[in-house]
Amino acid sequence: MAGVGMDTKIYPSEKYDRVRFSSDQGGAGPSAMNLKERKIQQDRFYEVQSALTLEEARYSEMRKKIPGLGRIPKDRINTQSQDSEFQKRKQEHVVFVKQNFRQIECSKFVPDPKKLGVKKIRDLKCHCGEILTEHAGLSSAQPMNNVQRDIVEAYLIPEKLRSHINRETLFKAPPENLASLLHSVPWSKEDAFRENICTTFGKISFVNNDNSKPAKYVRLSHNDSVDRCLELMEKHWKIMEPKRPSLCISVIGGAKSFKLDNKMRETFNTGLIKAAKTTNAWLITTGSNVGVMKAVGNAVSEGQSFLWDDDRITHTLRLIGIGPWGYVKDRKYLESDGDGCFPVHFKTSNIIQHGKPVPLNPNHTHFVFVDDGYRNNYKGASEFRASFEQKVSKPTEAGGLGIPVVLVILEGGTDAISDAMVSLNHHIPVVVCSGTGRAADILAYAYSHTRSNKGELKPKHEDKLIEKIFDAYGERWKEKEIEENIRLHLTNVKKCMEHRDLINIFPMNKHEDLDIAILTALLNSKAGETSDEIRQNQLKLALTWDRADIAQEEIFREDVLWPTGSLDDVLMEAIMEERVEFVALILTQNVVMKEFLTTQKLQDLYDKSLSRMDSHHLKKLMRRTINSEEFSYDNLARLMESLMDKYDHNFDESSIVDTGPGKKFSPVLTNAQQHFKFPFKQLMIWSILMLRQKMAMFAWQMGNEPVTSAVAASRIYGSMAEHIHRNESALKEKVLAYKDEFEHLARSVLDECHIKHQEKAMMLAERKSPSWSSMTSLQIAASAGNRAYLSSVSCKNSIDTSWNRGIQSSPSKVYLSSVACRNSIDATWRRGIYSRWKVLVTVFLPFLLFTPFLEVNAMGEKKAKTFQKILTFYTAPITKFTHHSILYIFFVALFTYFLLVDYQFYEITTIEIVCIVWIFTFIVDELYTLLTFPSPTFHGKIRDWYGMLKCVDMLNLLLALVAFLVRIIDMEKHAEEAKIIFSINCIIFYIRIMKLYTANSSLGPKLEMIKMMFDELRMFLLVVIVFLLAYGVASQSLLFRQRDASWDILRDIVFYPYWQLYGELDFENAVHTDQDCFESLGNFSSSSMTRMAYNVAKMKCKKEYWLVYILCAGYLIMGNILLFNLLIAIFNHIFTKVEEKSNEIWKFQMYFLTMEFDNKTALVPPLSLIPHLYLFFKWIARKTCCKKRSKGVQFTQRHLEFLQLFEKEEMANYLRHKKSEQKDSAESKLQKRVEELFKLVEEELNADQGGSSFNHTLIATQSAKLPRETTFESCPLEPNGWPKTEAVIEFAKKLEEKEKEVIEEEVAEALMDEEQAKKEKKKKKKKKHKKHKKETQEEEKINNMNVQNNAKPESEAQKNIPDNAWAPPLPPTTTRNLSPRLASQESPYKSPYLQRRLTPLKVQNDSSEDSDDVEDNAQVKTPEPYNILSTPRRSRSKLPASDSDSDVPRKSRKKKSLTRVESSTEDERRSKSKFFKRFRSRQLSDTD
Repeated sequence: MAGVGMDTKIYPSEKYDRVRFSSDQGGAGPSAMNLKERKIQQDRFYEVQSALTLEEARYSEMRKKIPGLGRIPKDRINTQSQDSEFQKRKQEHVVFVKQNFRQIECSKFVPDPKKLGVKKIRDLKCHCGEILTEHAGLSSAQPMNNVQRDIVEAYLIPEKLRSHINRETLFKAPPENLASLLHSVPWSKEDAFRENICTTFGKISFVNNDNSKPAKYVRLSHNDSVDRCLELMEKHWKIMEPKRPSLCISVIGGAKSFKLDNKMRETFNTGLIKAAKTTNAWLITTGSNVGVMKAVGNAVSEGQSFLWDDDRITHTLRLIGIGPWGYVKDRKYLESDGDGCFPVHFKTSNIIQHGKPVPLNPNHTHFVFVDDGYRNNYKGASEFRASFEQKVSKPTEAGGLGIPVVLVILEGGTDAISDAMVSLNHHIPVVVCSGTGRAADILAYAYSHTRSNKGELKPKHEDKLIEKIFDAYGERWKEKEIEENIRLHLTNVKKCMEHRDLINIFPMNKHEDLDIAILTALLNSKAGETSDEIRQNQLKLALTWDRADIAQEEIFREDVLWPTGSLDDVLMEAIMEERVEFVALILTQNVVMKEFLTTQKLQDLYDKSLSRMDSHHLKKLMRRTINSEEFSYDNLARLMESLMDKYDHNFDESSIVDTGPGKKFSPVLTNAQQHFKFPFKQLMIWSILMLRQKMAMFAWQMGNEPVTSAVAASRIYGSMAEHIHRNESALKEKVLAYKDEFEHLARSVLDECHIKHQEKAMMLAERKSPSWSSMTSLQIAASAGNRAYLSSVSCKNSIDTSWNRGIQSSPSKVYLSSVACRNSIDATWRRGIYSRWKVLVTVFLPFLLFTPFLEVNAMGEKKAKTFQKILTFYTAPITKFTHHSILYIFFVALFTYFLLVDYQFYEITTIEIVCIVWIFTFIVDELYTLLTFPSPTFHGKIRDWYGMLKCVDMLNLLLALVAFLVRIIDMEKHAEEAKIIFSINCIIFYIRIMKLYTANSSLGPKLEMIKMMFDELRMFLLVVIVFLLAYGVASQSLLFRQRDASWDILRDIVFYPYWQLYGELDFENAVHTDQDCFESLGNFSSSSMTRMAYNVAKMKCKKEYWLVYILCAGYLIMGNILLFNLLIAIFNHIFTKVEEKSNEIWKFQMYFLTMEFDNKTALVPPLSLIPHLYLFFKWIARKTCCKKRSKGVQFTQRHLEFLQLFEKEEMANYLRHKKSEQKDSAESKLQKRVEELFKLVEEELNADQGGSSFNHTLIATQSAKLPRETTFESCPLEPNGWPKTEAVIEFAKKLEEKEKEVIEEEVAEALMDEEQAKKEKKKKKKKKHKKHKKETQEEEKINNMNVQNNAKPESEAQKNIPDNAWAPPLPPTTTRNLSPRLASQESPYKSPYLQRRLTPLKVQNDSSEDSDDVEDNAQVKTPEPYNILSTPRRSRSKLPASDSDSDVPRKSRKKKSLTRVESSTEDERRSKSKFFKRFRSRQLSDTD
């Protein structure tokens, strides 16, 4: 039984018992209630809780654990109306169905005279197709007594039949005179059928599919309005939510005899689901669990998912079943008492019985059961379904939904041809899946041989089509119906061909893109119409499918003119959906991004993005950074400032309204059509914030300044990753991967520029970007921590140039490690100085500046003058660093002398004053360097340069000043404390020397190692302290039986265990008995203490305890062996990690060192106080009276345009090289070759004819197509590059042997299968055995003839064709597609058509009408094997020619041909044969 008892529970179904609510669970209610009131209150609480959202229900368990709170908020109980929202929607649903839909029942049971061959009266079927007990009134699941049953039978059974058919005679045999009685009892559907109010609707919960959401269903009359049905689906079923469908795919085909092999099933499932998901399409079938409907259901089951919209769940794939009510198995369980079933639990089945109703498919989401009154009849819903599809496809102006509809046909019976004809008459495109059999192959054959929309076929093709129709359906027809049915279906096929432009053939054996076939059918259906609206709809369909290639070929033709602004909506949608190829394609249609992307468009872009589900990360980011989730240009500026430190909208100057000073990011946007100077920058920022990497890459390619833009994109991604919580590891890794990708692009493009021109590459690294708030790429990269970019050659050269300032060299992190960046940093570091060691010499011997000893860059001058040389030398960062290092070492030495020798407790010495003044100049210099550091904001300066070590350094300097002030205030009292502070200062001053190591490439990375190891050491100490305290407390508690409270206890707990870690066990003082303590107490007799006081004093003495030694051993094992080795492993990992990137780390450090000393004054502390005072007064003057009128620029607009063209060209070169490398890669070549070979093999497998020689030809052709380096890899070559003849002959021998082995294995395998089949067939009945024997004999005859005729595909037995009385003489054909059984047996029918079809035909070569077929046959019968380089031809296998695409024995193939319709047409076979013929001749000419 496929159904279970009806359940009218309200959905969601109550699978679990209701929660028993107490009076406190709502926070209200009296303590004393009677049972009735308690029951009402309990039901009330349950209804209220059912109405809670998922988020509210989640907190109900937490609320219960808080005193004073119940599961349900009190306000929800007080404000909840009597009827919940769900109950209201349900009631509206019930009322709508009852008012608009009807169901039909048969009210008169009269047995059908044609169906009297039953054994019992209960099995008699009425004219409506139903037995008596299943008629309305008797089929109810409710029990009935005899009186009620008699009343119902009196209503259903006519009076003349009542004496023979009643409840007492149900199990008796029908009377012999029943047939004569039925002639006197009339029956008509007008009298018997009664329309009643619909009571069959609700939701179906399939017991077999627990993971699915219940499916909605309704039963309606075939005369009911389609508009009301669509209204039900839209308003009550919410089928249009959350997104309106863009397509409706109607699938028809075979039912009980339909099957798909694995490859076809995979092709169908993949293509159908891709098409449905891409377009949010509706899928329509009949809803049964059989044939094509089951295949569609299985496909949907594989790709089904859910969308969560607040508290509502919706399917992503909508599979609608529109089928006949009378053909649903166990349909009575879907009926209700009038208020519907919400839901009914229904059990489906996979058992299909011939001639009986079929079960429902559990993967359908909606069911519409069409009731025409008849039962057990499959053809009850076709008209309603056709009307439904037509209504859906009609434009909205005509009252339809305006959703395109496509009909997909797989296999199918005669009704599939009729449905296709109806759809084509209503201009609904049809996709025919050829190769699936029956109707699909018939339509495919007719399509391939029809050249116009007139539906005309040549006589020979028409005869072949008639033969296909009979092969598909003739076995079920009676002899007298054959000719009539063939004429009818032939006419229907021709009518279908009258709309040939609406048909698209999809070969299931060849392709894997069913979704593209559906799209092509939609585009072809409107190809002849040229209205803008139709082109827009076609473009949107292509956009939905993401098929820019089809749009370029079919829509954006050269003869089509698009009005201005007509592509804006499509471009906006393409940007939203990240269809990069479409955006690029639309921009080629005279669409300018600067004109398109206005302020209003960008506003809409952000608003739509924030309303999507994939913008959750952006909302979190905005909430954490700017405390707002709404978009505005002010909020965008604040967000970007938090990510990049500095940001400008870059509005077009002609459209910006000046709002006065101080309104940096708040222009008055009075005009919604304001434009941006750099629109692709805005598009890239949006793409980055939305994590649309493909669109960001496209905007980067199309925008300005590729190098700086790539570094800026990396900076934004890096800042976003910092704001992502560590629990969201997947999202963080994704963002960091995007960051690394842009970082790599920046470095690669800059290196490409460096290869072309080194100086210009350095300029790109140093350029202040106009589009990125005048920040240089070096600044952005340093803020982002892009070590790879900063360590590039160009960046390093630029930094070295600044470092030496004309004296030249040095390094830096990812953007900073590229070639160009390295050059740029070197330029800053050296500042024109060419030699490093000479700098040190010149510092000590300044007079060398007047000699040619030191080379200095002229920096644009023809020759560097002496004064310029002096200024260049002393302002170079490398010189400043050298001076600073020398003087700082001198300061440390002086401070050491002061601390060890010169420090006086009662007076302040001169050396102390000098040291304090020097420290003060250090403080001033640090502050000045901080303020002038090249970061755009003060927060950025502190973050990038003023790190933890700088803070410690500044604190140390301030502490030294505090100690000096304390000495001045009270020298005698605080002299010792001041010296302690100075001692600590001395430690920090010595550690500060390590900063000087940064300039060394070996020592610099070691500082990073120490920093990372120190961080890990802190974590390690947190682990060690646990074991240390555990052992210390336990040991001290055992050593001292009693102890007074003192700080010595804490010292003993930590002191001894800590030093024991380093091997200082000191057992004598740590764990041995304190003899001195006991001796000091002496004997009790000599003591003046009482006995109790003496014992207490004795307990306070330390006494050795045996357990302490065991604890100490365990502690040392854990500490010395386990924990220390763990620390060593951690340090080793850090060392390896840093050593791998030591060069990048050093170059990155070098950038900050260069920027620090580049902004320092020429005089270093303590002499720097003089220029600092000068600069301070100069700043005051600039702010008051002497304002600077203009500010110079490094590059003018002409220079910037030149650099931009240069880097755009090199970016294009890099992308071109990258694409070329991908194409030329070995893997790419192999993949391309595999695809070509696979295509050839597929074409061979789909060919109808061809034997072993054909297979050999294909093998040889494939070998010839292989590149020479692959096919003759090991062959010696001639001087001209061609392989030697002997080597080729040897290779051909080996190839032939391999082919022979493969063929022999396949033949042996096929023979084994054949033997197994013979053994199984021997067990069958005698009659089948005789037929099998006859078939085997006929097969042997055919094989012998094939061997004698040089392996021809088929024998050419020639017989005359008898004339037909109802049709003109058919042209001669061959029997190559007929099975041996049909070719040898006499036809059981006497129709002249059957005799003509089953008789072997004579081929007339002199017939001009059949010349093409004769040529085709000749080509297939006598293919010549291809010989490589004209090597001696070897004999091939003596196997008979194959009739199909495999080497399976003919016997197996012929048996398959009885149930399979050939998928390839004659035109396809002819084209394949000619293709291989031309290919062989071309290869022979090449090798000759």
